[in-house]
Amino acid sequence: MNKCYFFIDESGDPTFYGKRKKLLVGQPGFQPVLLIGMISLTDKKEIRQAIVDFQEGIKNDPLYNSIPSVANPKGWYLHARGDSPDIRSKFVELLRDLKGFKTFVVIGRKRLDLFQNKHNSNEKEFYFDLVYHLLKDRLHDENEYYQVYLSARDKSSRTKLRDAVTKAIERDNQRRRTPKTIQFNCEIVLSQDTPELSIVDYLLWALQRYILQNDGRFYKALIDKYNLVIDLYDFENYSTQGKGKSNYYHRKNPFDLSKVSEFRWDGYI
Repeated sequence: MNKCYFFIDESGDPTFYGKRKKLLVGQPGFQPVLLIGMISLTDKKEIRQAIVDFQEGIKNDPLYNSIPSVANPKGWYLHARGDSPDIRSKFVELLRDLKGFKTFVVIGRKRLDLFQNKHNSNEKEFYFDLVYHLLKDRLHDENEYYQVYLSARDKSSRTKLRDAVTKAIERDNQRRRTPKTIQFNCEIVLSQDTPELSIVDYLLWALQRYILQNDGRFYKALIDKYNLVIDLYDFENYSTQGKGKSNYYHRKNPFDLSKVSEFRWDGYI
């Protein structure tokens, strides 16, 4: 049986409340969106080796290995937010040429009413609902075994991840004439031990930077790598609104800030 690998990561956080249930929406530092991203691939060995070779090249290159983050005695692995501009640009160049994977992203606008009413004011419910939307329509081949990796959260995340996968399969089966039996396994992994997650991390970072800072340099350099971007709670652009609108973006209709409803930096009350 063939294997298909899913690697899932996040950018942003699912937090609405701070200590003592203090509402953070609209406060300085509040993250107005949570992005969940995934790459799917079948040749795990080739992709992994490409990332490992890149990291080893950086560590052995005197042009880069004296950079504090790389020289950190605790170890270094690719992480867009903490990497130096030189390393970011170099890795983005690699990603532009790297083949053999598909990228899917769900943008979750942090709407307080949905968080309270749909997700029961529960951060895990909000987070894994986005994971469910990321996975639906992705698990469709009975001849493949799906191995799903999620970047480490807490110990209970594996159960929540399995629930999200099962829910996605059940939803897909409801739309099929003949339900399918999909085989899968879920694991929670550390980013530093999982080079493939570096791809997801960078693609999410580039998209988030475009959304929050209107800096599209990296996103537009990588735009062909995004197979599907779902702006889940952009209600103004739901296809039901007509006029050719859609909150689903793909290569023929790439995500662009000019197409979406305005992102609210102060959050959504």
